[in-house]
Amino acid sequence: MDNVDIINMLLVLSTLVILCFLLLVAKRTPKKQIHYAVLSMTASILLWNVAVLLHLTFDNVPWILAICERLYFLGTILVSISILFTGLIFARTKIKFTWKHALLFVVPVISIVVLLTNQSHHLFYTVFSLIPSKQTFGIYFTIHTIYSYSCIGIGLAYLVIFSIKNYGVFSKQSSLIVIGIMISLIIDAISTFKIFDWSTAIENIAFAVTISFFIIATVKFDFLNVIPIALQTVVDLISDSYVVIDEDFKIIDYNKAFVGGFTGVSRKIGIMAVIKKNYGDLDVKRFMDFLGEAVHDQKKVSFEMPKPVGEAIAYYMVKITPIYVSGNHIGTIILKQNITEHKNNLKEVMQLNERLQSLATRDWLTQSYNRYFFDERLQQEIDLVNRLQAYGQEPDKSVKNFGLIMFDIDYFKIYNDNNGHLAGDELLQTIVTVVKEALYPTDILCRYGGEEFAVICCHTSEKGIKIAAEKIRKTVEDYAFKFQDKQPGDNLTVSIGAAYYSTANIKREELIKRADNCLYLAKSSGRNKAVFDA
Repeated sequence: MDNVDIINMLLVLSTLVILCFLLLVAKRTPKKQIHYAVLSMTASILLWNVAVLLHLTFDNVPWILAICERLYFLGTILVSISILFTGLIFARTKIKFTWKHALLFVVPVISIVVLLTNQSHHLFYTVFSLIPSKQTFGIYFTIHTIYSYSCIGIGLAYLVIFSIKNYGVFSKQSSLIVIGIMISLIIDAISTFKIFDWSTAIENIAFAVTISFFIIATVKFDFLNVIPIALQTVVDLISDSYVVIDEDFKIIDYNKAFVGGFTGVSRKIGIMAVIKKNYGDLDVKRFMDFLGEAVHDQKKVSFEMPKPVGEAIAYYMVKITPIYVSGNHIGTIILKQNITEHKNNLKEVMQLNERLQSLATRDWLTQSYNRYFFDERLQQEIDLVNRLQAYGQEPDKSVKNFGLIMFDIDYFKIYNDNNGHLAGDELLQTIVTVVKEALYPTDILCRYGGEEFAVICCHTSEKGIKIAAEKIRKTVEDYAFKFQDKQPGDNLTVSIGAAYYSTANIKREELIKRADNCLYLAKSSGRNKAVFDA
């Protein structure tokens, strides 16, 4: 068997391989842009192969040879633009077809017109042959060749750039395709520029090899079933910044967000120099401590890093993840996430919670504690002592000592009737302010209801409660309230009842009743008095 027979057999085999791949892609449903681009490229190569195969088989039939010549060049015209769009769509996943893309078809359309009318002007070719040395091309063929190789080169460039920017399965896919197309491109260039005087059927066989690489990429890596979004494109769109450093803490890679947040960023520069330039020596030391901890303990480390921005402060969450392979530290990924909005939102939530807590426990008018808080807190003080006694423990003296003071404003109805309810509201607010000045920090002032108030005297002895009650009465008596000259006795006063927690296991209601009874005695015996019940 001579070389011609071997080439013919390989040509037949290559045509079958291309046809199989065409059918493989054609039966895919649903189809995306990448499927149609690959179908176009494969159909163009198949057309080219069939033209060569028929030309070799029917070399004595003039009309078939004439058709094959045109099909041959038609395949070469279409395959180059198909490779361009395959690379473009593969790298970008999907393109929106615009007039700029339409302009790419101007030269191929002109080439097809020139080819079909070549018999009258021979601008495309003068003599056609499958042997490069016997071919004679017209002047337009130069334009066709330049454009075709430009399209193939741009398509390959997209795939190469995609491979460089990505890792894992996508990179393997594009790498296989690049290698396959490069094989065909090199063989085609050898024939086009007549470096070796072999049959152009070798080119078609080479393209079958390219298709074989496509088949491997499709079957092994599911090339046409995934959405090949470039990893670098994805990370550049992420608002969080990241940087990858090697074992010597020098920058290997980073995304656009990192460049936007730091100055002086470049590959091979130390990460410490970047941190120092953008933050300061103290932050460098703190950062190094966390970085050293992450690398030494082989664990992820997270910490907050504030940065002044004008008059405000931006907050960042930094996450350090060391990379180990077979126990060896090969690098570290550092992620910096802007959490300023989160911190501000958290602050607002805390302020809102405080506001809600205040609304739940404070009297809206006087801002003293309300009745609900009074009942809860008084019960807590009683439970504390009772629990200690129940467990057989002697309560601490300061814990055991507490009592209750209740007071209300004398002749408050007369004050309201003479001066109006707005003046009455203002008086209640003023009373709270005045009485607070007379209390100890541990005392808790609450509005019990209407013009009546209660004071829980925590950590206060029996004598201290008497003193506190009298101090409240005297402070109010001495204060110059508005419109007090219209009150009975030309003064505004309070009546007070006080009770000391002296009986074990006393109930809250009993303690309140004792203090309230004393308040009643103070009012019924002339007002402006403090009556105490031990």
